[in-house]
Amino acid sequence: MTFYLLSAETPKSIAASLSADQGAKPNSPAPRILVVDDETIIADTIVQILNRNGFIATAAYSGKEAIEAAHRDCPDLVLTDVLMPHIDGVEAAIQIRELCPDTRIVLFSGQAATLEILARARERGHNFELLAKPLHPTLLLKHLSRGPQ
Repeated sequence: MTFYLLSAETPKSIAASLSADQGAKPNSPAPRILVVDDETIIADTIVQILNRNGFIATAAYSGKEAIEAAHRDCPDLVLTDVLMPHIDGVEAAIQIRELCPDTRIVLFSGQAATLEILARARERGHNFELLAKPLHPTLLLKHLSRGPQ
């Protein structure tokens, strides 16, 4: 599995250009993002990338933990892996959407089995954005800054 990490030398202009692309106001609050992945290194790395680029991100390491976090405080956005044990990312997203209807959901996966899981979600009336692994930080940041697709 490949994952790219932004270095400390990454230009600060990325965050500035993302804000400009989004039309954000200078004093608007940073989006709160819940990152969910059962692989802690991936979740923690994405959180680090997002926090370094103007977001307020926290990690959850299971679908159950993500649902509990959303129950405490609805995030602006949930970025979740799809294939996880017990409660997969799609089921977690459906439950989070029921708790927090205004929360944007973005799924990511590197597995072919994801398509079947997404088809089952669509049958239940849920459409979610999907990004493919590996997630390149610059593309991830641009996608999250664009708003719902």
